[in-house]
Amino acid sequence: MSPITPESIPDVADVRQGLAERFERWRVPILAGVAVAVLASVGLLAWISVRRDREDTLRTELHSITDDFQGNRTLYSLDDGQQPHANREVAEDQAKKLEELRARAAGTPVEPQALLHLALRRQILGEDDRVLAILEEIRTNFPDSPVLRIQSFDTDRASLVDRIAGISRRRREFAAQHKFLEPKGDTSVVALVETDLGNMRIVFFTDLAPKHADAFVLQAKNGGFNGTRLYYARRGEWIELGGGARTRNAEPRDDREDDPDLALGPEDAARTGVKHRRRMVTSVPLLSGDQADRFAVVLSEKRPDFDAVRTPFGELLDDDSAGVADRLASQLTYGEDAAFLDRRERTDYPYTPSRPVTIRRVSIWKEGVLAPGHAWDTSRVNTDTPEPGAPEAGAEEPEKKPEEKPAETPAEKPGETPPPPKDGGDGK
Repeated sequence: MSPITPESIPDVADVRQGLAERFERWRVPILAGVAVAVLASVGLLAWISVRRDREDTLRTELHSITDDFQGNRTLYSLDDGQQPHANREVAEDQAKKLEELRARAAGTPVEPQALLHLALRRQILGEDDRVLAILEEIRTNFPDSPVLRIQSFDTDRASLVDRIAGISRRRREFAAQHKFLEPKGDTSVVALVETDLGNMRIVFFTDLAPKHADAFVLQAKNGGFNGTRLYYARRGEWIELGGGARTRNAEPRDDREDDPDLALGPEDAARTGVKHRRRMVTSVPLLSGDQADRFAVVLSEKRPDFDAVRTPFGELLDDDSAGVADRLASQLTYGEDAAFLDRRERTDYPYTPSRPVTIRRVSIWKEGVLAPGHAWDTSRVNTDTPEPGAPEAGAEEPEKKPEEKPAETPAEKPGETPPPPKDGGDGK
């Protein structure tokens, strides 16, 4: 490199002239490049903004579906007895909406979130194969998604995805190893349940749940069901009846109170060997166990959330009985009755009928003949006429008065002549 000398330093004017010439020569390309860069930056910012707005819109819609802002419904809720249960109708409705949202959210961070919520609802519906397929799709297509790092609610050693998959896998394996029975009711004994809306006939699974069947028969003969109310009605799902004195009054607060004296232990042959389906009559478990003075009728085609939780011990005998059960479930409840819009019954007892529906009486028939041992007269069970009040146990029936014969006229008495006419004449 040659040393710098005063003579080698170019003149400032020459440098300025050279730069001006070069800029003039490259002005158009430079300005074009700057314009392209500016437009690209603006376009990128606009694309990011639109994408963020779209994701925000999809995420808002996702929360609207899962939280059910419009219907104000939840997947799980507490019933009158503070027992949690899954709302299958809500789960099915939300699953359909999540399927549509997932299709529109394809390729966005919202898609794996929608899939996780969809898996939760499919599990409530008992569709374990679909649950495992959805979770595997999340692991395969979205390995970096934050949903895979959500911790399970009951342990910090497994993610929520693994927890859900484990439940569905165990249920599927149990179903594959376990042979479920298709029970058949014993038609030699029929319980006739008379209600304000018609009669239901029930036959029992005496070979699978003899204790529950015998308890029902004993309650029926003792009049334990007579006069009780329909206290829980879920249209298209199930109804619960019975409850003794706790449902005979007009106060819904004690309708689902537990009675340890009426508790029945589970019968495994029926509880783990039978899947609940439409028209089945099953137990009502409260704190101390299945209640002998209550029973439920399944109205949906299947209820996997009842399996291994309740004890099915009978079924409705015919289609007419199923139609009556559907009418009972269709009664207006506090949660639907506009008259209770601003009252506590609407929120505290949403599935209690707002207009009472009563079981008039339940009688037991063997081989078509009224079984002996009923606490009160049920000879008129096939009529719509309500029975009079039940007599006390052991009370003697009132003596029947002998039929009075019409008084004999004087002319009919032997040995006597009829008296003369009052006018004293010949009777004309």
